[in-house]
Amino acid sequence: MQKLFESHSLGDTIKIGEMIASNLDAPASVYLNGSMGAGKTTLIRAILAGLGYTAPVTSPTYNLIHEYPLPSMTVYHMDLYRLEDPQELEYLAIEDLWREDSLFLIEWPERGAGWLPKATATVQISPHENQQSESRMIAFERL
Repeated sequence: MQKLFESHSLGDTIKIGEMIASNLDAPASVYLNGSMGAGKTTLIRAILAGLGYTAPVTSPTYNLIHEYPLPSMTVYHMDLYRLEDPQELEYLAIEDLWREDSLFLIEWPERGAGWLPKATATVQISPHENQQSESRMIAFERL
């Protein structure tokens, strides 16, 4: 079932991320979709905060993956934007990270097609047409 949220501010996005976090249990693989600058990493920061992570969260654009250990699970934040070929993921040994306590949050999942764990949930972030606005629609769906 899909849940739709409308965000008009950073505060709204944080609340939405916390609500999404309350609907996630490991093991899971969440694919986050949206255009460049749509707010995927911002939403992931909010999801991690909702899961209880309190340290800084940075984008793994150049590293491809960051690991965030929590008491009940390990969260892996992946940003595949710079991936040139999905086969490059073979070197990350993702299959070794997929455990009962793993939660993958994956930006640009289409760039890793065929090499990623199957999505258990998706998030679609769609900014409103007015580029001056911070408003966006966020759709969350468990698969």
